Amino acid sequence: MVDASYESLLDVCVSAAMTSVRNMNYDQIGALLDDEGEKKIDDIIGNISQVRTLPTEREMGLVQNKSLAEWNLSQEPKIEEAKKRLRSTYGEAVKVKEEVMKLKEKLNSLSEERSLDTSSALLQAAAQSADDESEAIADRYLCGEIEVDQFLKEFIEKKTLAHMRKIKSEKLLAILRQQQYPQFSSNFKTTPYPSKGGGGLYPQPCLWFAHLVTAYSSMIASSSMQLLKPQRFVGIPSVREVSLRAKVKKIEPWKLYEPLIISPKAYPEYPLLNLQLDSMDFVPLERFHSYAHKKACQFGFKVIDSYAIPPTKTLLIPEKLDKRKQEKKVVLSTYHRFLRLSEVPAVRLSLYLHLIQAHAPVGIRIRTKKHEQQDEDVRYIPDEILEARKAELLSLDDPKMRKLLGWE
Repeated sequence: MVDASYESLLDVCVSAAMTSVRNMNYDQIGALLDDEGEKKIDDIIGNISQVRTLPTEREMGLVQNKSLAEWNLSQEPKIEEAKKRLRSTYGEAVKVKEEVMKLKEKLNSLSEERSLDTSSALLQAAAQSADDESEAIADRYLCGEIEVDQFLKEFIEKKTLAHMRKIKSEKLLAILRQQQYPQFSSNFKTTPYPSKGGGGLYPQPCLWFAHLVTAYSSMIASSSMQLLKPQRFVGIPSVREVSLRAKVKKIEPWKLYEPLIISPKAYPEYPLLNLQLDSMDFVPLERFHSYAHKKACQFGFKVIDSYAIPPTKTLLIPEKLDKRKQEKKVVLSTYHRFLRLSEVPAVRLSLYLHLIQAHAPVGIRIRTKKHEQQDEDVRYIPDEILEARKAELLSLDDPKMRKLLGWE
């Protein structure tokens, strides 16, 4: 496939040369066929303006390619630095993930070891222990072992802790009752302290020092009533019985007439697939690549990556019939575009391929294959080629090479 611009340039040059030949007479045309006629033909071709500008255009192209290559090489340190940062960030992410997994395992083990019933029993025991410690502090004060200031400080601290644990324990018991008996009403009343003697879970303080803690007891009672105001905790349930209709579990009507499908039917899936699009026409390939990407998303496929790789060059040398003519070389470029798909159901893949094949423009070849490591490696330029490009750039600084190219 010859470039259209090259064909148009060739037509212009031929027409310009033929204009000069048409103005010649018979003798001048006959002189072109002599032994020295080849030199005259070269002069005619050399006088064409398009031919005279070819060396300048070639030099400008070489300079632009060199500048672009130098800029690409200057970006190499930045890319290496970005790679280092990526590796360090990835290592930190792996460490953080390991720590999170360890904490998750620890949390799961603790949640398995302790249930709500166990936590409720431990909380009740802790509340009883704090109350016993406050009673021990009161006994020490009555025996004269501690001063008034120390007694008030320690007693208020322990009594506050006991009341807070008591409130949390009652709240946890109410939650457990709601889980076990959801049909009963939560209209409970709190159990009062016994007026005399023990026997309860939380015994009353000794009456000998009641006059010392009157103000403290009123403060705790008011705060506990504010905490218990939104809902009522452990106590005697309401006398009113729940009706039989309320005890019956409600069932949704659609569950009575058709079974519940818990899990849908599963189809085999391809883990990773590469969809390769090849064409020698760049613009139609780009448009069709976007179309294939859009349809893959509509089919519910997971598009992992969408990328291109460098084109494949093919050198064609036509058969030379006339040895006097210069040998012509034609380079064909084949462009490649890829779609990497994941979680592709087998039943949808054939429909997807039939659809894009039906809409594919002329000249585009479609191929599918399982993803392999070499498909990832082909995206990047090997280090050997980079070294060769560096050596080529260094050779351009050689005075002999610059003189040979006509730069000096």
